[in-house]
Amino acid sequence: MSEAIVDCRSVIKIHKQGTLEVVALHGLDFTMKRGEFISVVGKSGAGKSTLLRILAGLDLPSAGRVDVAGMSLTDISAKDLTKHYRRRVGFLWQDYSRNLLPYLNVVQNVELPMLLAGVAGKERKKRARDLLEATGLENQTYSRIATMSGGQQQRLAMCVALAGNPDLLLADEPTGELDTETSLEIYELLRGLNEAGLSVLVVTHDVALAKRTDRVVRLADGRMVAEGHGEHYPVTFDAAGAVTLPRDLLLAAGLEREATAKLREDGILIKRREEQ
Repeated sequence: MSEAIVDCRSVIKIHKQGTLEVVALHGLDFTMKRGEFISVVGKSGAGKSTLLRILAGLDLPSAGRVDVAGMSLTDISAKDLTKHYRRRVGFLWQDYSRNLLPYLNVVQNVELPMLLAGVAGKERKKRARDLLEATGLENQTYSRIATMSGGQQQRLAMCVALAGNPDLLLADEPTGELDTETSLEIYELLRGLNEAGLSVLVVTHDVALAKRTDRVVRLADGRMVAEGHGEHYPVTFDAAGAVTLPRDLLLAAGLEREATAKLREDGILIKRREEQ
């Protein structure tokens, strides 16, 4: 299936902070097909988490149109918005403890969202068992949360997010609290879920991990400024040898006022100064 599971048109989001108004999204256009595995990258304050919260139904756009899994989130009742959050999307927080209840054991955590949704006991138990097996947690079924490693807790949080069998998984910095090796394991798990048919949208600050997804979308100042892998941009030189790069490219690379350049065999490498 190739129809869009996410379709955002001219989306604006304004946050009020006292008497101030902060524009988090500036007329954002974004489309995601069913079955895609996409990462959204950008600097802090670029609008990444705001976009995710709107797609999840945790926040509403100030203007524009947002359609997710066939439902318009622009004009929707509170009841339907709750149904959308519980059934159509799964949300995985950076702080995975937000997906978990420490006084419940592993399988009880996975079954709880289904219990709240009115899923029958037999179906609940089978779904929970299947999710725990898929994430390698079948031997932790009756464990307490406090006895699990960070990676295990994140995988359990993923089970909880997927308990309602959603059309779309939204993950906000899912590896932000994990070491590199465990982060790679989580991304491989997400890839496996995607190959099984789940649409996955991940917000991350780690470009190296983002490149493991099908498509990378970069946001800056609430706008999409670059998309995909390896785009080519026009570069101009003046008589003195000064180089002019397109502003979108500079924003996409996180380059603002200063950078460093290094001569290599295949050309010139330009980096942000803090990377040196």
